Amino acid sequence: MTGLGADPAQELLNLARERALESRTRLFENMTDLFLSPENRLTDRERAMMEGILGKLLHDLEMTVRRNLAERLAKEDAPRELVRLLANDSIEVAQPLLRHSRLLHDQDLIEIVRHRSHEHRLAVAARAGLSAAVSDALVQYGDEAVIEVLINNKDAAISQQALAYLVAESRRVDRFQEPLLRRGDLPPVLAHRMFWWVSAGLRQAILTKFQLPLELVDEAIRETTRTVLDASDSEAQTLSRSLARRGRLSEDFVVQNLRRGFVSAALSGLAELCGIDLVTVQRIVFDPGGEALAAACKAACFTRAGYSAIFLLSRESQDQEVTVPTERLQELLRLFDRITSQQAKSVLRFWAREDDYQAAVAALEQNPGNPAEKRTSL
Repeated sequence: MTGLGADPAQELLNLARERALESRTRLFENMTDLFLSPENRLTDRERAMMEGILGKLLHDLEMTVRRNLAERLAKEDAPRELVRLLANDSIEVAQPLLRHSRLLHDQDLIEIVRHRSHEHRLAVAARAGLSAAVSDALVQYGDEAVIEVLINNKDAAISQQALAYLVAESRRVDRFQEPLLRRGDLPPVLAHRMFWWVSAGLRQAILTKFQLPLELVDEAIRETTRTVLDASDSEAQTLSRSLARRGRLSEDFVVQNLRRGFVSAALSGLAELCGIDLVTVQRIVFDPGGEALAAACKAACFTRAGYSAIFLLSRESQDQEVTVPTERLQELLRLFDRITSQQAKSVLRFWAREDDYQAAVAALEQNPGNPAEKRTSL
């Protein structure tokens, strides 16, 4: 920037009297230098006057000048009002301040998120150290691209309410799933909710990386008391319980009944061995992926051969014509080997407790409504 001469005050006065754009640009640059220079200590009154003058001059400057100034102010102590003005400028000017300036408060950023452009929201979403309040505003006003940037921002704090909403949205928006599961602040409870709609690879990550709190498992055990059975299922359950009391209920019982086509007996036996209700077992066994069944068989201490047989027989019982590829089965068996029995038991208790949640998700799918309207509740 242009330096001041021997008589700074007179030179500034002369520049102020001239109306040419070049002169006003020089005036702005020199005043900014004076304002930011560590050698010049201004009184509060002088600073306030200078801020007012700089703000008025700002609108007359070319974008290049404003952009250069914004890049400089993003790294320095500066008049906050001037920073706010530039942060509300076009994105070419505002971006460095939105990404880096520490002088922008949460309320400044929230107002920008509410009233400025998509590009402004993208810049805010990538900002380091975002507070939960600003993140909530981005979730409420941003589109999928903005929210994806936010989820990928490891430095952004996201409220539990917003995370729960984003987990529910990830059923509809696939690109939310992997970055959500990479976040260190995603509670295991929310991660396990995602199990039923994510890819096979992400299912494996959920089972192996997210440990459910023991107190949640204990609570789930107390709450899992429902039994929803038809007449034939009631008889099958009675038989399974009787065999269990006599120590004769085993992996082989489940496999052999599936092989003979006695699906109700097999499912009731698996439910008894896993310690969960039949509704949950039905959802697990007939889920197309096979990862949930791996967890159930591991929880029941089945062998990998038993799991493999139950997986293949359950596909046949659904009249599925597609043969399971060998590499797919091997991948599932590797997952079965990796997860521990305790991990699997915790997962099953959680899934049993989540039946009501899954029913609510299914109801939302029947009547999804407007996603934009749902975001306004945050």
